[in-house]
Amino acid sequence: SAVATDAGRGLAVIACALLAPIASATLMLVSIGAMMGQSLSTLDWVSVEAMVLSTDMGWAFIARFAMLSLASALLVTRAQRALPTAALFYGLALLTLAWSGHAAATEGIPGLLHRLNDGLHLLAAGLWMGAIGWFLHLVIAAHRNPDEIAPEPVLDAMHRFAPLGIALVTAVTATGLFNSHLIFGLGNSVQVLNTEYGLLLAAKTFLVVLMVLFAARNALIGRQSARHDINPTAATLATLRASLAGELLLAAGVLAIVAFVGLASPMG
Repeated sequence: SAVATDAGRGLAVIACALLAPIASATLMLVSIGAMMGQSLSTLDWVSVEAMVLSTDMGWAFIARFAMLSLASALLVTRAQRALPTAALFYGLALLTLAWSGHAAATEGIPGLLHRLNDGLHLLAAGLWMGAIGWFLHLVIAAHRNPDEIAPEPVLDAMHRFAPLGIALVTAVTATGLFNSHLIFGLGNSVQVLNTEYGLLLAAKTFLVVLMVLFAARNALIGRQSARHDINPTAATLATLRASLAGELLLAAGVLAIVAFVGLASPMG
């Protein structure tokens, strides 16, 4: 039944929320082991404590772990008013990732500026990807159960989201360019393209451009429905579902590339 399906989805969300702090702690231990040249099995508490409490990356992890744990606790309560606060905690947790990777290598005021810019980049990208997933969920639900979830309000919501979507894409682009300039200088782009880092960055940019094209297509479908008062057909919803799924798949590809970009050097 629809009630059972919604309950299953709620449990899945809670399970993922509970796993998030554990995954974050595991990744932190893996990072410490890599920096110290040790395996997880050989790490000792003294070494872990020293790395966590004496580095910016460690303090960022403490903040991230706390935010993820608080968000998980709020979601477990299933209180409606807890959702906005949990979303805020997740946003703050995402922001702490700017204190690792290339942004963490810059010192002083430029380093703080780099981290804040990177944090804004992460938040804008996170909101964009989150919106894709949410609209995909709504479109699938409207396609499968049009009597319970009317398609028209879903497409209207997508149409009204378009200005915010444009703002998020603009923020991702602007902060991404500024990040690149802070890391290697945009004037050195040609030389950087000859490195593994440059090739990965070019691949990431290509996927983001494809995401923008998919987003423009989705917005066009929503705008046509809203302006011309067209009742969406099953075929329209199926097309929109496939388009949103493709955009989300591209987003997953971007995240996968980012994981490798953070480990590569722009100097080759």
